[in-house]
Amino acid sequence: MLMSRLRARRRVRRLWPALAVGACLAAGCSGHGGVKDEELEGLVVAPDDQPPPVDVDKAATDGRELTRALALPDRDVAALGSHRVHITSKVEVKEGAEVVDSLSDDTILEVAADGQFHGKLDNSADYGREIIFTGGELYLRPRYARWHRRLPTEPGEPAHLRDELYAVLGDYFDLVGHAAEVSDKGAATVAGRAGRKVEIKLAPSPGKPPRQALTQRKWRESVTVTALAGEAVLDADHGFPLSAHVTAELGFVRDGRSFTMALEVTHELADFGAAIAIAPPPADETVDTPMRLREVDERDALLEGIAPPAKASGGNAPTGRGPEPTQPPPPVDLEHQGRE
Repeated sequence: MLMSRLRARRRVRRLWPALAVGACLAAGCSGHGGVKDEELEGLVVAPDDQPPPVDVDKAATDGRELTRALALPDRDVAALGSHRVHITSKVEVKEGAEVVDSLSDDTILEVAADGQFHGKLDNSADYGREIIFTGGELYLRPRYARWHRRLPTEPGEPAHLRDELYAVLGDYFDLVGHAAEVSDKGAATVAGRAGRKVEIKLAPSPGKPPRQALTQRKWRESVTVTALAGEAVLDADHGFPLSAHVTAELGFVRDGRSFTMALEVTHELADFGAAIAIAPPPADETVDTPMRLREVDERDALLEGIAPPAKASGGNAPTGRGPEPTQPPPPVDLEHQGRE
């Protein structure tokens, strides 16, 4: 997802110490001083920004189309009105009989009709984040810290942050969707929305995982799904998930080592069209986030060793804009493994 979470990313939790390790592995970097083209997601390898609309009829009978439906972003839901989403997930990874990592998380997202929102992520590693967007300003904080207030770095940033919090179900199902047998179970209603209920189980002859263009995602081509069960209700008009519950077990190989993974994810949409008000955090718990202009950072990087840094001439003036304060990476990144 986690960065894309951006994409390796921007999202804040991207290390796999149990899978041997360190920030270089998580970022997919090379030990030879350079980064290959196929590792530069969104740069040299361009993403597909305009996929065709989800075919709800097909998604009710086809695992790959269902995978696309469950990966639709929250902005597609928000385009139709206010709503709340509650997402929980659990993941356990083993090497042989030894549990090498586990993580559970809980995400709550409240979205007002005008796009203002409050999102909160907690997990069993005691590491998470909370985001409020209201009054044209972002308020961000890691768990148990003060709020940092700033303007969005670009107009689409609030919706992008919201999509990141929302993406748990789609990220996990992307690992196993190729092995799914999907059955249409007819009409259903969730949160006042008409939907299509589908049953999910392991196909008698599971398909192969899709090819991966990015080097750091090649391990996904080794995924073998051994158990899969669940159900989902898709919005009848637009295909996004109104509710879902999925459990799966799978095996995979990474860096020559064999692992198994058990996962469970639940996704519930509620209060569609309700009156939802988003308030800023208390002023005494909020600090402004002064940031250096990006042009100054770029200038200093390009002229390092050639010219003195620009900050002496005022380049370090607060702007109220820029990325979130740097956070040290946590020790675990199983929360959104499907993103890499």
